[in-house]
Amino acid sequence: MTAVDTATPAPTTPLAPTAPTTPDTSAALTAPERAAAWQRLCDSAHELAERFAERAGENYESGAFVARNLRDLTDAGITAVNVPREMGGFEATLEENTRLLRIIAGGCGSTAFTLAIHAVLTGSLRSDLGAAVRERMFTAVRDGAFLAGPFTDEGSGGNWVRPSTVARRDGDGFVLDGLKHFATGYDAATHLVLTAGLDDAHLEPPFNLAAFFVEKPRQGIAVTAPWRGFALPMTGSHSLALTGLRVAAEDSVFPDGLTPLFVMARQQWGHYCFAAVFLGLAERAYALAVERTRGRSTTAVGDLARLPGIQFAVARMRSSLATMDALLTEYATRHADPGDDLPAFVADTCIPKYFITNEAEHVVATAFEVIGGSGIRDGSRIGQIWRDVKAGPLLPFTNDLAREHIGKATLGISPVETPRWL
Repeated sequence: MTAVDTATPAPTTPLAPTAPTTPDTSAALTAPERAAAWQRLCDSAHELAERFAERAGENYESGAFVARNLRDLTDAGITAVNVPREMGGFEATLEENTRLLRIIAGGCGSTAFTLAIHAVLTGSLRSDLGAAVRERMFTAVRDGAFLAGPFTDEGSGGNWVRPSTVARRDGDGFVLDGLKHFATGYDAATHLVLTAGLDDAHLEPPFNLAAFFVEKPRQGIAVTAPWRGFALPMTGSHSLALTGLRVAAEDSVFPDGLTPLFVMARQQWGHYCFAAVFLGLAERAYALAVERTRGRSTTAVGDLARLPGIQFAVARMRSSLATMDALLTEYATRHADPGDDLPAFVADTCIPKYFITNEAEHVVATAFEVIGGSGIRDGSRIGQIWRDVKAGPLLPFTNDLAREHIGKATLGISPVETPRWL
């Protein structure tokens, strides 16, 4: 869900969930009901992806925000898949979230990435919230709320556990001031999860990190730079200024001093959901390349599919996609919860994010070559995918940080050991 500060020791014991330990499961779906509901969700996602692809053809270059798409996802129940069972919800697994995101990405990368932020927040926080905040959050989500989480701060970038935004205690609440970037989905958001650093003298960074769940404020927050992006241009990832923004004490998501530990223990949601978006883009690029090749001829070749170069390229893409699918499924299923060693767990979560976001770029580039010059035309779907997939390796953990964590974990070197480099 967030970048980890590698200069601070991390715990070696798992975090206990703060949600009720004896939930009321009387509203939970039976196994057959859940299976039928899952099929409906997948069918709806496929239908919507086709609709989103048509809209992307019309709106990609203008960067028009995907508000209509998000409303369609809400109407289909897809934004509510992480509502807990005891509240009558579907309570989708992490792997199920990644499946839906891959389908949506095939239609529109901007929509899938915007949905991914909401999925990360609603999925990762489901098991860790106190009862009061949990009830408030998931009642809202069940009723159609959409969450955004602008975590990237001015000056600290992707190191989200050390925000430059400050939270000052004021009476029975807090006052937030700071500048946040990449507020993906802000225009459609009904609620926000905001991070800031408490100014308490006894809490050293990153343990002064705090998170707040609030209804989208009417005052104290403003867009300072509307989003314009080379990739994922329709996500509405604006920059926001928080100026004297008041939040209540009960809006605090975690106990003081524990927020960065909960964040580390839910890193998998961000890494796997983000990876799913870019895998979905690569899967769609491959499908487009195969569709465009079958039965296609040029002035020099009667059937492009009979060229060995085309066959080899298709084989390479198919093999890469199968590998990425197996990797993400494995990690989203068997590496979905932290064990006793949090730093090692965080390193594990880096593996699919690092491999898939980079390998997806190679698949899309190959698909672009197979499709040929027509892909350069304005408004081409492969051109949109080629631009969108470039964002994958840039998301936290970036390539360098992911490689560092993976390498150190493999060699038995603690990522929090100082100095980090000799």
